Amino acid sequence: MNEVPEPVRVARILAKVMDAGPWLSFLRSTRPFARRKKPAELIHGLEDIPPPLVTALQGFQHVSLVRIQLIYPALVIQLAELPTASSVNLLSLAMIALGVAAILQSWPRGPVGSGFLCPACHTGIFLEPSIAALKLGGLPLVFGMTILAGVVQSALSPVLRRIRPLLPPEIGGLVVFLVGTSIAAIGCRYVIGVGVHEPVGRDYWLVAAVTLAITVGLNVWGRGQARLLCAMIGMTVGYGAAVITGVLPKEAFHLLAELPFFAVPHFDHGGWTFSPALVVPFTVAALAITLKGIGDITALQRINDAGWVRADMGSISRGTLANGLGNMFAGLVGTTGLAPSTASIGLQAATGMSSRVIGFAVGGVLLTLAFLPSVTASLILMPRPVMGAALLFSACFVLISGLQTITSRMLDARRTIVIGLAIASGIAAEIIPSFASDIPPAIEPIVSSSIVLGTVAGLLLNGLFRIGQQQRVTLALDPTSADVVAEINEFFDDAGRRWGARPDVMVRVAFGVNQAVETIREHCNPRGPIAVEARFDEFNLDVRITYDGPSLELPEQRPSGQEIMETDSGYRRLAGFMLRRNADRVRTSVKDGKSVLEFHFEH
Repeated sequence: MNEVPEPVRVARILAKVMDAGPWLSFLRSTRPFARRKKPAELIHGLEDIPPPLVTALQGFQHVSLVRIQLIYPALVIQLAELPTASSVNLLSLAMIALGVAAILQSWPRGPVGSGFLCPACHTGIFLEPSIAALKLGGLPLVFGMTILAGVVQSALSPVLRRIRPLLPPEIGGLVVFLVGTSIAAIGCRYVIGVGVHEPVGRDYWLVAAVTLAITVGLNVWGRGQARLLCAMIGMTVGYGAAVITGVLPKEAFHLLAELPFFAVPHFDHGGWTFSPALVVPFTVAALAITLKGIGDITALQRINDAGWVRADMGSISRGTLANGLGNMFAGLVGTTGLAPSTASIGLQAATGMSSRVIGFAVGGVLLTLAFLPSVTASLILMPRPVMGAALLFSACFVLISGLQTITSRMLDARRTIVIGLAIASGIAAEIIPSFASDIPPAIEPIVSSSIVLGTVAGLLLNGLFRIGQQQRVTLALDPTSADVVAEINEFFDDAGRRWGARPDVMVRVAFGVNQAVETIREHCNPRGPIAVEARFDEFNLDVRITYDGPSLELPEQRPSGQEIMETDSGYRRLAGFMLRRNADRVRTSVKDGKSVLEFHFEH
């Protein structure tokens, strides 16, 4: 009798207890996620359904990270100089947008949603364009241009596969890395106390140290629920330390007493307007968010699959569409642009909890908070040292995720320069913010953001260096040479770096071609050189070997042991049978009197 998979068994038990069979059945996607191999370090993987209490607590933990990014709409609202009640109402609308976006990304069926635990958050990528829109036309222009950015993202989603060569994985990893540096920079500023109006002293730094130490300690040495909820526990302890030390004064809570506990958000934010002058900044921001989303969802695929070898563009396209629709909805209800929360992805890697069910819990918590103004306002009271410690913790995993994505491809001098200069550009924008004040206003929204500037630099350099890049390479081999193996290995290593191919595929290609050439040399007595031609288009790698000699036979069945031992043809058939196993497809033919052996490798 077949053993029932653990997620299905748990789902059946919960369905009986909670009488929620249809709902739990819906949560188990019909998409082919079953082909994924769950990594050993994951406690609850993508298809698992954690216990309800764990799911709820994990949802709150991710909300705790997402709410930190509310600083971006809060800054725009503050610059708009709105009354307190209107400001809190806009933050409630922001919660609604975040909740809907989280549910869209976790949605397991249909054309929308990556199907991963991928909550959305407000992002600094839209901050400078939003401030420019606020100065030009007020909040209605901010919301209208946010809708435009969502439209751009939605339009890009179905063509991502076609333009994939222009958006290679290392560029997506670059964006994730730049997001990590941005998160780390903000975290460092908050921990050190840069920009704090009041004097910063030992108590301030003590709160930051306690928060970070508790979070890191539980993550590294904790067990069970303590490790799973390390970020929430660390921030809770940080809150308590801030109150005890006076870093968070008790007077700050008087604001909460003036607000109702429950209220329905209203949508009278002034409508929407559009301006041609801001199309370029918001389009660039949308493209940066799209690239960031590619890197984020690729990172999620890596986290959830121990056998991950390539990015699933279907999941990425659905995730991009979900984020585009989320941004359109954000503009409609009245808030700034959204992006996948890279910090939440880092938290998944840290805690080993990546079930998509948690995404629905995140959405539910955010939608509930939208109707609780006093609780929503309390989010603004999170002490800066606590924010900084939480951001630094998440930044560690975000940075490494970006680096892993970048290094998952072979890099030659061109690609190294692209990534290196793009990172340098992003870091320059981060550490020299005054640079943006000395440039024309038209491009200020681009160069003032480290993520946008680094992304634009990477895209432009990648496009420039593609000029003259050969996607087809050839090699002529002397069958009598003793250095054939070294020549083949060096040839494919060099080609793989120029193409930015996956190293595991290139090793497999070199091994297959070496075996084929060796078989041709031993059994086909080639007359003249053996020609090797390789072509690459990001999705496929095809190799053609041409020689003057008899064609190899490629039997589907292994020849018998007696046939191999007693006849030369049996040994030759065995060699041909083994060549079939070295590639995804192999075939032989005769062209212009010469034998042709073709290998096809999926990339």
